[in-house]
Amino acid sequence: MEVSPATESSLALDVLHLVKLSGRATPLFIAHQKHELITSDDSYSENVVIAFNQFERHNAKVVSLNVFTAVSPPNLMYEDICNLAIEHYTCFVLLPFHRRWYIDGSIESEDQTIRSLNCDILKMAPCSVGILVEGRRKLSFSTSRDTSSSESYSSYNIVVIFMGGKDDREALALAKRISRDESVSLTVIHLKAKNSIGTILDENDRALDDEMLNGIKGSMRYLEEQVSDGPETLDFLRSIVEDYQLFIVGRRYKYEDPQTSGLEHWCEFEEIGIIGDLLSSSDFIDNYSVLIVQQQHQRNS
Repeated sequence: MEVSPATESSLALDVLHLVKLSGRATPLFIAHQKHELITSDDSYSENVVIAFNQFERHNAKVVSLNVFTAVSPPNLMYEDICNLAIEHYTCFVLLPFHRRWYIDGSIESEDQTIRSLNCDILKMAPCSVGILVEGRRKLSFSTSRDTSSSESYSSYNIVVIFMGGKDDREALALAKRISRDESVSLTVIHLKAKNSIGTILDENDRALDDEMLNGIKGSMRYLEEQVSDGPETLDFLRSIVEDYQLFIVGRRYKYEDPQTSGLEHWCEFEEIGIIGDLLSSSDFIDNYSVLIVQQQHQRNS
């Protein structure tokens, strides 16, 4: 999935290709030089270097990009990511989900090393984290334009499922940035409980939620949907999956809400939260992708 940043906002992007250390090889960390011939040191990541150099050339005015390779043991890969994030003042780390599906819903590949890495990063990252679950069909952010008109129209529909809390606010903030691209149409669906008994959001969280939602009303498509419990949430999500190409949701780990009650016992992968897991399940996911977002954890010193 290719994301083209908006022309009015620049993007500093660090790409880290992780390679599993094998045998008695020595751990390596390679900073690939821009626009130079591929060398023997680059051979681990030749295709990655070429692809992202091309991406940078196509977005030269708004993207500053560096590509790195880390060759290390799987149990230490998270250190390479965290160290690079700290050194470069990274604000967001994007990770792939460990499972991919064929178009018929069967599992194409599954890598437990990636899953372990993702769980480590969620615990240790010095910044916010996103896990991208790719749909069964390759997607791209492409702008469809009528060559007879100077106006462009939206070709990519994104939705944020918002229930409240810091992860959902981070997901919405990221979606707002993505929606600066004129080819993107953003919808925010506020999934509210008909009965608020059982929610664990405190008054401060509610105030921050209201402030953020008030700031977007009128500037983008905003909808409210009330549900009583998890099964109603499931039915609602099933009714809209064909309308969007990308769902952005907060991880909301250990949040208990009326909107998800009854679903927590069916959650297979806690690292992507209840809603993320539901949208990513083998009998649910379709021709859309899911981005699960966790706001940076605050650690006690």
